[in-house]
Amino acid sequence: MEFKVRTASGEDIEKMLQLYISFMRNFVGSAARTSKSFARMLRKKDNINYVALDTQDRIVGYVHSTFEKRNKTGEFREIIVDPKHDFEQVAGLLIEKVNADFKKRKVAAIIAASLRNPAYERIFPKLGFMESESMGVFMYAILDSQKILNELQPVFAARLKRSEDWNGLAQIQCDEHSLFLEKTTERVQQIVWTNQPVDFKVMVSGANLVKLIFGVEDALECRKNGQLKTETTVSEAKAVKLLERLFPRNQFLTMDFW
Repeated sequence: MEFKVRTASGEDIEKMLQLYISFMRNFVGSAARTSKSFARMLRKKDNINYVALDTQDRIVGYVHSTFEKRNKTGEFREIIVDPKHDFEQVAGLLIEKVNADFKKRKVAAIIAASLRNPAYERIFPKLGFMESESMGVFMYAILDSQKILNELQPVFAARLKRSEDWNGLAQIQCDEHSLFLEKTTERVQQIVWTNQPVDFKVMVSGANLVKLIFGVEDALECRKNGQLKTETTVSEAKAVKLLERLFPRNQFLTMDFW
């Protein structure tokens, strides 16, 4: 499919917001943005923002970048692509446009903070970027298990939804708190409390949940060495698939910082 790229405008705010929310359902991070957030982003003169359109002029991706005059530095802040489309193809077009603008402004350095997005790591090395080890450390601690489970609910729901060959009640228990998700053919919904038997239960500590969320640890290895426990009514093969769905290794953290 062919795509075209143009500068983002105020008329794109709502569509960009919906695209962001749709994209974020698949990954770990905050989707706590509003139309005002995007309005501020588009207002700032030093921001460079483009949208990618399909053949029907629907927005399928956008890039948000900034230009720091004092240091003459360009930075890619965010690249969002509709999950139904090829990330590399759409993102590549957006990056090319921003790169051209950076060159016009004669930037001294360009930064692409991937936050461990594996897709970034396929795209930017082709453009001459190299990884800085000093930016490769991220520390995170869980202080409120129930709160983090509630925040992760859309992420786990989206992952379970892709398990088309399984329906049932799943429970993710972190320390003394739990998240219950009921999956049917039509939807996945959170259950506040139920006396129904659980079909698939995961028990993990807060420390290990962090490692699994950020892809530092492998869920199957954690279960093998006792750091993660499961109780299930499904077969071993099905249990393995569900664990891999809930805790994929190729994932990344996204953060709101503009």
